[in-house]
Amino acid sequence: MSHQACLNGDTAPADSAASGGAPVLVEVVGALQSVAEEHEDTAVLQGCADLSSKLASRELNLVVVGQFKRGKTSFLNALMGAPLLPVAVLPLTSVVTVLRYGDSPRGLVHFENGKSRSIGLESLHEFVTEAGNPKNRKGVSRVEVFYPSPYLEHNARLIDTPGIGSVYEHNTQVTYGFVPRIDAAILVTSPDPPLTSAELELLSSITGEVEKVFLVVNKTDLVDEPQLHEVIGFLRRNLPAAVAGAPILPVSSRLALQARQTGDMALLRESGFPELETAIRRFLRDEKDEVFQRAVRRRLLGLISELRIRLTLETEAARTPVAELERSLEELNRQLVIALRQAEESEFLMRGHTARLCAEADAAVKAFAERQVETLQDFISRRFEELRTLPRKKLAEQLDKDLRREIESRFDAWLKEFEQTMVERLRELAGRFEETVNELIRGVRRTAGTLFGVELHGFDAVVELVMVRGEGYYTDSLITWGLGSLPLLLPRPWYEAYLRARVLRQAQAELDRNAARRAYDLRRRLERSASLFRQELKEKLNQTVDRIRGAIHAAIALQASGEAEAERAISRLRASTARLDELERMLRMGGIESPPVEAGPAREPSHE
Repeated sequence: MSHQACLNGDTAPADSAASGGAPVLVEVVGALQSVAEEHEDTAVLQGCADLSSKLASRELNLVVVGQFKRGKTSFLNALMGAPLLPVAVLPLTSVVTVLRYGDSPRGLVHFENGKSRSIGLESLHEFVTEAGNPKNRKGVSRVEVFYPSPYLEHNARLIDTPGIGSVYEHNTQVTYGFVPRIDAAILVTSPDPPLTSAELELLSSITGEVEKVFLVVNKTDLVDEPQLHEVIGFLRRNLPAAVAGAPILPVSSRLALQARQTGDMALLRESGFPELETAIRRFLRDEKDEVFQRAVRRRLLGLISELRIRLTLETEAARTPVAELERSLEELNRQLVIALRQAEESEFLMRGHTARLCAEADAAVKAFAERQVETLQDFISRRFEELRTLPRKKLAEQLDKDLRREIESRFDAWLKEFEQTMVERLRELAGRFEETVNELIRGVRRTAGTLFGVELHGFDAVVELVMVRGEGYYTDSLITWGLGSLPLLLPRPWYEAYLRARVLRQAQAELDRNAARRAYDLRRRLERSASLFRQELKEKLNQTVDRIRGAIHAAIALQASGEAEAERAISRLRASTARLDELERMLRMGGIESPPVEAGPAREPSHE
């Protein structure tokens, strides 16, 4: 049976997303937009505009996420049954690739300047790989790939996101920025190792936003059966509670794609893909429309909650006598000063821990370089004997290339694992600082709510630690050693002795130089990444503070305009709040619970 035929009849009707609760969702979006316009809330207005567009297109985003080099792109190729997307040795650029249904294969590149360009799929690598588009210099915002796959029919979109935790600055940021647009997610991991703290953090973020999660263990052809059972057991023990009961689907994308291309059904069964495809087909047939609507409802409830906080605070503040309001503002400011001081103290502690981490990284890199001196000199001696019959200049040039390549490969291989360890430890520090700031944000809301006799439930700030980009290789060429032309005039034995001694000395010098530069680069990246993280979290705290202060100042100004005008404003605020309550009741009738609030960590509302 063909790949197409095995799916026939298993997907949902194209128009079913518009049935059931969709008209209610459209009505709620329009009504919420009206309330936001009345009160000039630009953030909620943008959220309504995004949801209105989503309801019009009725497209469900089934997004593939995970750490870099887990085989996400290979997984999508296997699912499509063809090598559509380029698989790079290096992590891909920060470009989201969207697979959509099309009668014939083609690509459409969207640029950050708003322009678009049609391409053949053979040219995809020029836009989405680090080799073809280093640092996304071409300014690509996203790439759409059109393909006649049954998985893409009926308004389903499969989306390949950049891997988290790579050395490329924007990759993790782009993936986290895409989380609010995810309706259902496929987390792709692999046995090496089965689950990192970065993936756990991503899973926690996803489960706060997403209605359906598939857990896929890729590259199972690299482990035997007992090892695979051990990997799955590890996942079960360490998954967040929200997805602890989700099925874990072990697959080999490499074997599956090979089987699709050769028609080898035995190999396909060995790959584990039939079970995964059954799960995805069942989801598209039975759950897709409900998940789509629940995702929209969830986001609407978040927007309603965000706007209600503002209106409630403004209403209660406007009802408070000016003298009492000013006393409350004074007390609030006092509490805010304490909160901001605590944030500064916590930031100071994080800076200290980061500095110690950087010092440890410095020492480790230098110690690694010292361990390489003897083996690197042995390598150069062997290469000298292998190459000594070459002409003089050729001998020097080849030794130079070998030395540079050997130093770079040694540092690269070791630093890859060591840097990951450092980043994981920095994430732990960042997580503690994030929790401290969120507790301060919750405390600010509680203080404001207590002063005005209301409960102000809100959302925690969620900020992802993103490592900034490294600067590359640092070995110098032989020309800079000062070899000059004079040694070329020496008798051959003297020249060889001179060159050998010079290269051996230079090996140690280049190791030291690389160690110093690599250590500096890693320290700079750790410090800069931590600094950006702290700044963004502090901005979240300041936004909460400014919002509360703004509401109180608006109430003071309103009361200064006269009693009659204040009463009319209070009446409008109450009417708007009642309208929000009504809209929330309409959404709850659809069977979705409100997003988690003050009692436990909740995500800041997203505006897709």
